[in-house]
Amino acid sequence: MQLSLKLSSPDNIKRFVDRFREKYVSVDLVRIGGDSDGGYLLPDNLKGVNYCFSAGVSHTSDFEGQLSKDYGIKSFMADASVTAPAYNDDNFHFRANFIGSSPENGFITLSDWIEDCIGDDASEKVLQMDIEGGEYDVLAYESAENFAAFSTLIIEFHMVQTIAEHNFLQMVSAIFEKLYLNFSIAHVHPNNTVPVQKVAGVLVPRIMEVTFIRNDLVDRFRNHNDITLPHPLDRKNETKRPDIVMPEIWWAKAAAENAS
Repeated sequence: MQLSLKLSSPDNIKRFVDRFREKYVSVDLVRIGGDSDGGYLLPDNLKGVNYCFSAGVSHTSDFEGQLSKDYGIKSFMADASVTAPAYNDDNFHFRANFIGSSPENGFITLSDWIEDCIGDDASEKVLQMDIEGGEYDVLAYESAENFAAFSTLIIEFHMVQTIAEHNFLQMVSAIFEKLYLNFSIAHVHPNNTVPVQKVAGVLVPRIMEVTFIRNDLVDRFRNHNDITLPHPLDRKNETKRPDIVMPEIWWAKAAAENAS
């Protein structure tokens, strides 16, 4: 017998996208990392940051390398799919673990990882997480307070088109609302390795990189410019594939007014 999935209502999908757009703020950004996959846009507040926690290292370390070279930031890196970072740096501290929601089978939780690395050190830190779909377990498991210890979050969200399914949308909405307690959205960039998909009339990037800035920092870095995407510092993840522009319904107030 084939089981049918319960679909999300168009109203609930629209509500999720509306909240994303409402939480989007215009702040000064810098690009850290290479000119393709592995480079990200962050708020320009890195001079006060001591640590980066980088979950999902893969085969490039340009992001962590630039943090070390330009800002002296120490990066704690975790990924069991590789045996070491792409190159050595005195500020790199690597462990061959996946980050998840339980400390077993080669996994460690984000909160345990932080405790192991820096204890109760309250210095400013950033989180970069690209763990191929595992982000949902981590984001659902960890508390809002644990995330609020970071000044900036850079999270790659996978399978976003699955908001078409009721249970997935409920989970993702709860995760974003948890983050919104302490963060606003500073930037979003669709990954061009896969095309956008229309879900209940809404164009949805299947993979998107979202940068969050902690709310207490917004006024310090707000620039009052109109949000426009792509940002001048954006680059394609895959240089040989066509670029994807983030659909305006996710970020442009005028687009939202026209859709209503």
